[in-house]
Amino acid sequence: MEIRAAMVEYVLVRRGRHVRLLGNPDLVVTRVRSYQANAREGGTLYLAIDEKPVSTPPANAGFAVLYLEGAAQAEPLNPSTAAAGVANEQELVVEAYDVMRELDAWDLSLKEALLNGVQLEEFLSLGRDVLACPLAYFDRNLIVLATSADYWTTTAIEGATDSHLHVEGQLPAHRATDLVEDDDYLHAAEIHGGFYYTGANGRISYGINTFDQGEYLARLVLSLPEGQQRLHRGQEQLADCFHALLDDLHLRYAGNAGIVSAQNDSLHTLVKQTLLNDDSNLQVSHEEAAPVLASYGWAESDDFVIAKLVFFEGLHWGTISLYLCGLFERAMSGSCAFPVDQQIVWFVNLASATRSDETRKQSRLRFMDTLVSILRSYACKAGISDDFAGFADARDAFKQAELALEIGQARDPHYWYFSFRDYAFDYLLAKCGEDLSPIQVCHPALEALIRHDEQHGTEYAKTLVCYLRNSQSTTNSANELFIHRTSFMRRMAQIEKIASFDLDDPDEVLHLLISARLLRL
Repeated sequence: MEIRAAMVEYVLVRRGRHVRLLGNPDLVVTRVRSYQANAREGGTLYLAIDEKPVSTPPANAGFAVLYLEGAAQAEPLNPSTAAAGVANEQELVVEAYDVMRELDAWDLSLKEALLNGVQLEEFLSLGRDVLACPLAYFDRNLIVLATSADYWTTTAIEGATDSHLHVEGQLPAHRATDLVEDDDYLHAAEIHGGFYYTGANGRISYGINTFDQGEYLARLVLSLPEGQQRLHRGQEQLADCFHALLDDLHLRYAGNAGIVSAQNDSLHTLVKQTLLNDDSNLQVSHEEAAPVLASYGWAESDDFVIAKLVFFEGLHWGTISLYLCGLFERAMSGSCAFPVDQQIVWFVNLASATRSDETRKQSRLRFMDTLVSILRSYACKAGISDDFAGFADARDAFKQAELALEIGQARDPHYWYFSFRDYAFDYLLAKCGEDLSPIQVCHPALEALIRHDEQHGTEYAKTLVCYLRNSQSTTNSANELFIHRTSFMRRMAQIEKIASFDLDDPDEVLHLLISARLLRL
């Protein structure tokens, strides 16, 4: 979750601090600092007390200021370190960082609850802890999916007893009638994003709708305290973040049956058989593939890309694998995803997935954005094939994704995803040393120079490799080795006496460079 300036202000206000935000409330906060007159570092939330003059930043500025009013009269934030009766900026900075840690911990608890498949009511209870409003979640048929424990008491709905709601999962008849006749409530079903409306009891609520492929499914409702017209801006931001995860949780419950059935449709079956079947006698023919692809609006000549995901060891991936498959397929309509062993394969038709309002390049970026977001949220890594034109090349592309994942995790274990294009040369090098040791396939000139260096303490092998990597530039090579150009030329003359090679032959130069990589020179 990105922590925004208004979120920090909201939590501090809940703690009883008289703070006022100056500038952009939607600023994504990456650091907190004490305010200075020339303060304007991007992504920074500056803290100031009322003894210091502060100018309001422009609305589009990359920073914001949180102003503590009445500091001189306030109780110190930390009596053990503050001067008596005075709250200083440094203490406010510490408390703001504490707020950010609190919000990060809340976000983590929500994601863990989602991964563990908690019930909707337990999830709403976690949301209630920070949002500080009674919560309810209704589907489009006015079925009560879940509520926080205090929702019915604070909204004062006559006859809405806990037993009635939990057994039947429905609103009282008179309340349902009120909503059906409420034009504002019904028209709000078309709204994407948060909105306010007044209920039949006169209480103002903040709602956020759940959609699935453009279809309205459900609504999260926050009931405002009596007499309050709007939520704090930070509350709205937190409600939006909470709803995004609640949305996923609901679609997981409501959509699993559809996802399971989709796993066995003709398209998923075709892709699984194409990618996973090692028996050449059972591989899919053009005559078998073409009609299946055509029935989904796909063509064999479309552009595709494949990702293979693996979960971190110890994660109960089985509880979320089908859910993630559905999440992938909703994000890219022209795709299919399926679990295999302890991994997920995501097969994307870039031609079919491209929306009417985006280019193919934008569709490819959306694919990557979706993938990266899920990798970070659900503790997994992915290997990604090159884009390929033609379903007939799918099996080779799948091998690329597998190799990218294997080589990438070994070479760059701190990365989240690995594109084959970044590791293709590593794959070639690995093949070079597959049957023989690197020294057995390297150029004899390098072998001779290495032996000479070991016997005489010279650096001739390193010098030759440096010369080749600098496109045989004497000046650049001498600079890189921190020696004079004349000294470098004398060293090269000695190298030519020890080893035999022809630097005018491009094949021989390539052999030398590949040998250097194999020998890690």
